[in-house]
Amino acid sequence: MGLISKWNEYMGPKDERLEAEEGRSTKASAYILLAGALISLYYAIMLDQVASATEHPLLTPLGQSVVSVQFPLLLTIFVAGVVSVMMQVRSGFFTSRTRYAQVDRIPWEYVVLCAAACGATVAVLTCGMRILAEVQIVGLAEVAWLGDLAIGIVFFAIAFGLGLACFALVFHDAIKRRQQMERELEG
Repeated sequence: MGLISKWNEYMGPKDERLEAEEGRSTKASAYILLAGALISLYYAIMLDQVASATEHPLLTPLGQSVVSVQFPLLLTIFVAGVVSVMMQVRSGFFTSRTRYAQVDRIPWEYVVLCAAACGATVAVLTCGMRILAEVQIVGLAEVAWLGDLAIGIVFFAIAFGLGLACFALVFHDAIKRRQQMERELEG
């Protein structure tokens, strides 16, 4: 609880107008996620139903030739995230917290912190999920602990780099858009 209160102190209070804009972008993203998840689920049900009715099991080489349910689901998650961020950038901000809502330059300390959090999350998930999968498939005695840790480190580096670039780009675009909107209001 103390960590959350320190984070709220550091980030400052929320701007009500920006919070409303953030709510609109979150709502649009939630609708996209809901619709995409339902379509993906329905697609999975239809795949299973057709495979069962025609006696063509999906867990055979035939299953490799159909479009995996993961593809529409990953596409849905990607589109929902991009739409949410782009709606915020179009409104000229990236966060509703006053500390970074009206910045005139990229707040590198915040960008690096967020990129590190992204990298750590991806690294822990990658390493943990690989270990869990290996335990189920080859057994606990055959888990490649060092290999999984190395893959986690590689994924940390990739996610950190991508996170750094994406957060910096989003802040840059939001600053430019806010400045453009301010010039339009003045002119």
